[in-house]
Amino acid sequence: MRMLEQGDLLLAGGLFLILLISSGADNRADCRHFFNSTTANKSGTFNSTSWPGLYPLNSNCRYYFVGLHSERVELNITDFQLQGVYPQCQFDYLDIYADLSSLDPEAQISSPLLGRFCGDRMDILPSRIISTTNVILISFHSDGHRSARGFYGSYRFIDASIYEIGTKSPDHYCQFTIQSTYERRGQIVSPTYPGVYPDNLNCSYGLHGVAGERIQIVFNDFSLFHGGDYCPYDSLTVYDGGTRHAPVLGKFCGEHGPVTFFSSGAHLFIEFVTRAGRIGDASNQYDSSVDYKFNRRGFNVSFTFRHDLVTIDNHPESQNIHHIRGTACDMRIISNSSRNGTIKSPGYPRDFPVNITCIYYIDGLYSQERLEKVKVKFTDFSIPGSMPECNYGYVAIDEEGRPDARVFKERYCGPYLPPDTSSKNSRLVLIFNTDNAREGRGFSALYEFIPDYGIPGENVEEGQCTYLYASKSDKSGTFNSPHHPLRYPDNTRCRYIFRPEPGERILISFYTFFLGTKDTACENNDYLEIFHSGPTAGDRYSIKHCGRQFPGPILADRQIEIKFISRRNSKNSTGFEARFEFVHPDSLHTNCGGKILSPGTGGIIVSPGFPDKYNSRTFCRWTIKASSPFNDLLVYFYVFHTEGTVSSDDTTTSNYGCQNAVLRLYRGNPRYPTMYVEAPEEKCGQLNGEPFLSNNDTFELEFLTSSRALGAKGFKITWTEVHKEGVSCEYFRCSKSEYCIHSELACNRVPNCGRGDNSDEEEGCPSVSKFDILHIAIGASISSFFCIVLVICGLYHRRRLSPEQIHRRRRPLPPEQDTVEVRYVAADSSCNTTDRLLQLDHVGLSENGKTTVSSPVTPNQTKKSLPDSTRTTPSDTPPPFILKGQTTAEENAEGEGIKTIDTANHHPHTPRIQKVSIV
Repeated sequence: MRMLEQGDLLLAGGLFLILLISSGADNRADCRHFFNSTTANKSGTFNSTSWPGLYPLNSNCRYYFVGLHSERVELNITDFQLQGVYPQCQFDYLDIYADLSSLDPEAQISSPLLGRFCGDRMDILPSRIISTTNVILISFHSDGHRSARGFYGSYRFIDASIYEIGTKSPDHYCQFTIQSTYERRGQIVSPTYPGVYPDNLNCSYGLHGVAGERIQIVFNDFSLFHGGDYCPYDSLTVYDGGTRHAPVLGKFCGEHGPVTFFSSGAHLFIEFVTRAGRIGDASNQYDSSVDYKFNRRGFNVSFTFRHDLVTIDNHPESQNIHHIRGTACDMRIISNSSRNGTIKSPGYPRDFPVNITCIYYIDGLYSQERLEKVKVKFTDFSIPGSMPECNYGYVAIDEEGRPDARVFKERYCGPYLPPDTSSKNSRLVLIFNTDNAREGRGFSALYEFIPDYGIPGENVEEGQCTYLYASKSDKSGTFNSPHHPLRYPDNTRCRYIFRPEPGERILISFYTFFLGTKDTACENNDYLEIFHSGPTAGDRYSIKHCGRQFPGPILADRQIEIKFISRRNSKNSTGFEARFEFVHPDSLHTNCGGKILSPGTGGIIVSPGFPDKYNSRTFCRWTIKASSPFNDLLVYFYVFHTEGTVSSDDTTTSNYGCQNAVLRLYRGNPRYPTMYVEAPEEKCGQLNGEPFLSNNDTFELEFLTSSRALGAKGFKITWTEVHKEGVSCEYFRCSKSEYCIHSELACNRVPNCGRGDNSDEEEGCPSVSKFDILHIAIGASISSFFCIVLVICGLYHRRRLSPEQIHRRRRPLPPEQDTVEVRYVAADSSCNTTDRLLQLDHVGLSENGKTTVSSPVTPNQTKKSLPDSTRTTPSDTPPPFILKGQTTAEENAEGEGIKTIDTANHHPHTPRIQKVSIV
């Protein structure tokens, strides 16, 4: 039996002391669980209290897993159900600490939390958890409201030696140096492989050989979080030298199969970096911060120091180095000052050797300052055989840069030249196989390193940053600044051309935008220039955007062009990313807008659905035409609340602009325009009372929202025709702005004179007279008086009743105790009649058991002799009260003017109805 080390005994003793202290402070000893590594116990299971039953409420439980100093802890949770919703976890939760340096409580406070988990989704849990040291702590909390099934999992203690290779740095637990004099081959694994790796790592592995050696590395397993092109979050970067200042061979993230690299010399440097704040699936608000659902198991990389590799540097002095040492003919060509060169098969132009496989790695630059692609053009080719079988030797090209000899689209042989090929990224791999081949001349090819801007799309000018996005090729996609999300290079010019089909429109929305810190004077800064087509055919204008101000969404039915210009010292500007969509007009919300011909007055324009939220992908255009070509149009933002902000405070660090919704104002040119050459003003956010005056008799407004717009209240805009004919004003002259507006607009409760001028709503406008106010007050007082009197009388009458009287009141009343319906009818102020108090009474039982209701007329009047006003009930007057289930007869054979109501089914103890209506 192996004896425990002294440090392990001290560690276990310290943990036992902590548990004793915890047990003394909390009597619930069952909520402190300790799993210690011993010779006989290297694995087991753990679970919440009462699992699979409901865990207790108001519990705080801790699970300690402590291995030997030469071990790591591995956890695997296989059942999980806690109350709450991830990632908020505001009720019950499980905290996992997998990066503890010790069991000291202070270490727990300073240690990063692997994650807080709740709910019942297994995909949010790390599939496997491995500690960075020999300790893992799980803390479980439940509140006092509701419970759930809890959790169940397994643990085991594993050997930690696989995580330490070479010489470890004394200052960092994941920095190693590997020398060929001690280890010629081996494996490098990420700190917690194959468990989920932690955030905020910065690990490095320096591989150093002796003179004449080259280093081969192979990705056996590779799974990092893929945050986008150029790996802005987690990444593994391979440098062709001894430090991170050497040229970059490749930067990797996401999932990769077998990948092989060769150093150009005796040194390699590998850097593994992870970050926090990864972004998940934005379509689900709860998934926006969930990254455990994506594989994050890290990497397993094999390394070998080799003597049998040939290196061809892209340099004039080395162009003739094509010799072979043994049978190894793998070659690597690295881009440097020379941008082109020649590669040839072994022995060319003499017969090539048989039964060999040569792999040519042609690597362009891959750095923040410059990206390159590789282009290969064959100038001579002769390999016996026929396509597509090529059973006697072949050349294959992998455009993706995967150095696996089995991965390629097509093999070439015979006497014909293969087609010109360009790499997808910075590496192109060419495989030359002569297994079972007959002797032949081989091949000769030219290679060239051309700039790669990292922009999706069709590059229509090779080597230039010019990209075409045609509807025939792709209906939607993204485009971006060079190298985005990395810093774009200095002194770069890019063109983006968008070409819709007839009947289509192109919709462009910007996702990110950062072109420096200054938002003004775009001529002196990096900028994006958008060339628009105006509202009418032949119109054309451009708008420049710089700094952090988002361009508004763009909609065009003709070809549109965007230019990006970067100058020197762009510093840390990351550029932009945008989405384009070729859409049919029917897919847009266009049930708004139109042409407005002014009759000389004014009107109101509102956004679709105002004051409810507008929709995404909404497009409206209003064209307002004045009644005279000499008049202008004044637009006033009465209410304006859309997404975005037009703040121009250079001190703020947040982006602003009209990213998802924009209102464009086309004022037109000065008198008699032939086309719109002046760019419109773009408005968004919240504006209050801002006026705009046209330059002529036409004013156009265009409202557009992107596909990502969330909606807001929208806007209510007033427009006014400003008359300018002659010197005098025949209508109303505003006192401050001195605008001449139509007299009908005065006193219409809408501002028509512009900012700070309310003269159209003040001068000569009628106000509420004192007589009207007094009349309203008297009417309200009389109504209140009657209500109070009726309430007091009812309370007083009830107090005067004896118990016997109350008992009698529960029985049906005799006919003479009538129900009274009082209606107070207020006469219209325009009438000469006075207010009337109408009383309907004489309600009782007839001889045949019917309830009778008589109109307020004299007994001698009959129904036919009643005036029209009393024979008919006006529509605004409530009808006589009728009990549910009663039937009425308009005519009674024994007397006219009497309404008969059947009360046979009426309960004798039903209370009598007293109804007061005040109209």
